[in-house]
Amino acid sequence: MTDPLVYARFIHFAATIAVTGVAFFVVFVLDPAARKTGGDPRTIKALWPPLGVIAWISLAFALASGAAWFVITAAAMSSQTLADAMAPNTLWTVLSQTDFGNAWLLRFVSACALAAALAPLLSPQRARPAWLQAAAVICAAVLVGGIAWAGHAIGGQGVEGVVHPIADVLHLIAAAAWLGTLVPLALLLGLGANDAAALAVARAATLRFSTLGVLSVGTLLVTGIVNSWYLVGSIPAFTSTDYGRLLILKIALFFAMVAVASINRLRLTPRLLDDANPAAVHNARRQLRRNATVEASMGAAIIAIVALLGTLPPASHAQMQMSPSSLPPDAAYQHIHGEQGMVDVIIDPGHVGTAGVTLRLWNEDMEPLDARALTLTLTAPKAGSKAKTYTATRDQDGNWQVDGIDLAEPGNWAVAVDAVLDSNAHLKLAAEIVIDAK
Repeated sequence: MTDPLVYARFIHFAATIAVTGVAFFVVFVLDPAARKTGGDPRTIKALWPPLGVIAWISLAFALASGAAWFVITAAAMSSQTLADAMAPNTLWTVLSQTDFGNAWLLRFVSACALAAALAPLLSPQRARPAWLQAAAVICAAVLVGGIAWAGHAIGGQGVEGVVHPIADVLHLIAAAAWLGTLVPLALLLGLGANDAAALAVARAATLRFSTLGVLSVGTLLVTGIVNSWYLVGSIPAFTSTDYGRLLILKIALFFAMVAVASINRLRLTPRLLDDANPAAVHNARRQLRRNATVEASMGAAIIAIVALLGTLPPASHAQMQMSPSSLPPDAAYQHIHGEQGMVDVIIDPGHVGTAGVTLRLWNEDMEPLDARALTLTLTAPKAGSKAKTYTATRDQDGNWQVDGIDLAEPGNWAVAVDAVLDSNAHLKLAAEIVIDAK
C-alpha cells in the first residue's frame, strides 16, 4: 500500500478522534464524575498531564496530516504533481472554490478555537465555566464532523444529499465520543488503585462513560446503516467489491467492540460498584482498564479500514466509476450520483483552452441509462460569471458529446447536467470540476 492519501487519512482520523475524545471525556465524563463525588485532588491532578499530552500531540498531528491530505487532494483535483499542486494559486483555488476546501478552512478555524479552549479546559482548576465546556465540545464536534465533506456522502442529490451527509457527520462525532474517550478512561482506571477517593471517581466516571457509550453505539449503528444503504446498495455488492469486503471487516470489528463493551457494562461495571467484595472491585477495575485498551486497539484497526475505504469507489458505484488508466491523460473527471441516476463527466483536455466533454449516464442498477436529450451547463469560477448551456449530441456508443467548449480560466467550474429520460422525467445532477491552468 503506497498511496500517501491512505496514510494521511489514517493519521488524521486517529489524531482528530483522539483530541476530540479528550475534550468529550473532560466535559461529559470526568467533570460530572468529579462533581458527583467531590473529586479526588490527587487523582485529578495526576490525570491532567497525560490528558494534555494526548490532546496537544494529537492536535498537532491532526493539523499536519490535515494539511497533507489537503495538498494531496488539491493535486488530484487539478491533475498536477504534489510539488506543482503546492503552488499558492492551486491551493487557493481548491480552498476557496470547492466544498472540500471550504470545509477544511472551517475545520482549521475550529482547530485553532479548540486549541484556545484546551488550555483552560485541561488546567487543574476545579471549576470550568459552562461556556468554556460548550465551546470546546462544539469546536471538537466541528473538527471531527467536518471530515464528512471529504467523504463519499457529499455529492448526492435530493433526499440523499441531505440525509447522507447528516448521517456521516453524526457517525464521525459518535465515533469520537466512543473511541476517543477509551484511552482517557483507561488512564483514569489505572490511577490510585488502593485509594477510596480515587475509586469513587473511577466508579462515577465509568457509569458516565457507560451512558455515553450506549448513546454512541446506538448512533453509530443507525448512521452506519444509512451510510451502507447509500454506499453499498445491495447484498451482492458487499461480497463482489473490495469496498464491500472491507466494510464487512469493519462491521465485524465494530460488533466485536460492542461485545467487549457489553461485558464491561453488564458484568464488570456492577462488580466495580460492589462494596461488599473488595477483591472483585479490584479485579473489575483491572479488567475494565484492559478491555478499554483492547477496544481502543480494535478502534485503531477500524480507523485504518476507514482510511482505505475513503480512497475506493463505493460498492454501489464501483462498477461504473472509471479508473485513472481509462481516462485520457489530460482529462478532468467527475462522477456525480443522485437517487434516479448518475453521470460521468469527462472534459478533455482538462485545462484552459478549447475542450470537448463526454457524458455517460447510468441508472441505480449500474446499467447505461437511456435519455432522449441532454444539456450541459458550465459556470466559470469567477464571481458573477454567467452560466453557459450546451446541447449534447449522442454518439454511436451511447455517450453524449459536447465539442468546442471554451474554458477561459482555471479553477473550480460548476457543472450541471439535465437529462430528459424516456419517461419524460428530468435527471438533474450538479457538482464541481477543477480545470487546470494551461
